[in-house]
Amino acid sequence: MTDGGPTNQESGLQISVVMPLYNGLAYVEEALKSVMDQTLLPGEVIVVDDGSSDGSDEFVECLDSPVPIKVIHQPNRGQSAARNAGVELASGELIAFLDQDDAWRPEHLEVLRRAIVKKPGIGWAYHDFDEMDSAGGTITRSFIHEHRLVHPKTSLATCLSGDLMILPSASMLRKDALVEVGGFDERLAGYEDDDLFVRMFRADWKHTFVPKALTRFRIHRNGSSSTTRRFLESRLVYIDTLIETMADSDRLNRYWVRDLVLPRFFVTTLDDYSREVSRSDWEEAARAAAVAEHIATLMEPRLRRKLEVALMQRPELCRRALQVLDRMPHKVQRYVHPMLRLRPQVRYRSGRPN
Repeated sequence: MTDGGPTNQESGLQISVVMPLYNGLAYVEEALKSVMDQTLLPGEVIVVDDGSSDGSDEFVECLDSPVPIKVIHQPNRGQSAARNAGVELASGELIAFLDQDDAWRPEHLEVLRRAIVKKPGIGWAYHDFDEMDSAGGTITRSFIHEHRLVHPKTSLATCLSGDLMILPSASMLRKDALVEVGGFDERLAGYEDDDLFVRMFRADWKHTFVPKALTRFRIHRNGSSSTTRRFLESRLVYIDTLIETMADSDRLNRYWVRDLVLPRFFVTTLDDYSREVSRSDWEEAARAAAVAEHIATLMEPRLRRKLEVALMQRPELCRRALQVLDRMPHKVQRYVHPMLRLRPQVRYRSGRPN
């Protein structure tokens, strides 16, 4: 090897694209077309149908492609299980994940393969991404750069203190690295990518970041209570996993879950609760309140937090209290967590005035 350059063998590593598919008829053609338009074509595309009922699996099976597309079927087990099934069947040494509603820029595979074989020990290469809406309209260019997120990650603390924003669709990984760490945690339907990256980091697989947006990441309207529910459930599972695997150090004053994870997830759960209360979805608000209460029991006792959690147990009463709080002076509002606020419900009337 010459000064960090790839060997001929490394340069020839084959790429398998793995796509989980679940009722993705609206977007899957665009996603797969972005694979076919790559400047470096993969050796295969493995589409794992996770129990679709909209005909998207039949559509993919009939699609003409310069790249072999294999469609495998499984009962609905979730995105993590679908990705793991695809990895298991992949023949390539490198795995490129692509979600059914995302799309790649033409240089995506070429740039990431070059990055991943540039130095030994790199198990994960990823890049910046553009954000688009459900119709494909651009919302944010170079999301990581725009939000001044620090990449690559160089410490466990930075991996745990916030959402990593390392997208599977913007990544390429070595298959042997994925297999070594056990792939995606199939219990998770939210945080599964963060969880995988943390395990890769702790297993000493190196990673590299390309500061160029080569993936278009689609954001859907968050109108589904089931989405909130899945994230709440995954949040608790991920917390339990981190508690089990992250050993604190009294000597070094490092308390990973207590100081970094719990405060972050408590705030996120308050945001979920406030959104559901604003919608008057009492059932989902109650779920968020229960999760917030559980997280609070793991944190150091605070009177304000205890009172907030107590109020959250009665969502309808809490909504009325927050309506009153909105009319109070700011010096009073500061005694309640800023994330515990009603979200304005904006409605537009169609038509033109006479």
